[in-house]
Amino acid sequence: MFACENIACERGNSTIFSELGFCLQPESLLLLKGPNGSGKTSLLRILAGLMPSARGEMFWNDAPVMGNDDFKKELMYIGHKSGVKTNCTVYENLAFWAQLHDTEMLIPAALKFFDLTHFKDTPAAHLSAGWQRRVALARLIVAPCKLWMLDEPTNFLDEDAVILTASLIETRVKQGGIVIVASHIMNSAIAAHTLYMGDFRV
Repeated sequence: MFACENIACERGNSTIFSELGFCLQPESLLLLKGPNGSGKTSLLRILAGLMPSARGEMFWNDAPVMGNDDFKKELMYIGHKSGVKTNCTVYENLAFWAQLHDTEMLIPAALKFFDLTHFKDTPAAHLSAGWQRRVALARLIVAPCKLWMLDEPTNFLDEDAVILTASLIETRVKQGGIVIVASHIMNSAIAAHTLYMGDFRV
């Protein structure tokens, strides 16, 4: 279970959102909706522990998130930027994450799923933004964490890759995972909760 209570985000003298809360059980998908500037990215960064909230608390399996090693181990966050090492090959990028989770055997499946096999020995710097995004998303397969937080995961993707990403998210949810996605365009074929950021503006 992942839950938060009375989360607030402030920038300077402005409150972006406040009194935001939810409780997600395993097999949950939460879609964050709202225009640019509504706080989707800030909320994800707060939830992932990458920036502090002005107020509120967060819990993973009833334990506070702060200093919770179990939470850190089960979290995979992919932000606006793909976060790939451009001086490394596609394979080396995935191997880095696989070694952290002792899942090297999953690298071929991740390459095949996102059609990256023929690029495996290519430095990421030589790939377009769309293919680099595929590399970033392929880490979801080699690092199968229970909690995913994805900020506009379909950025730079073509239609085929968008479909693959949606199916991967739906599979993770059906397997008992919790996925939180900030997206302008993504919808889901499975039941999802939707949080509208505008509902929490002051």
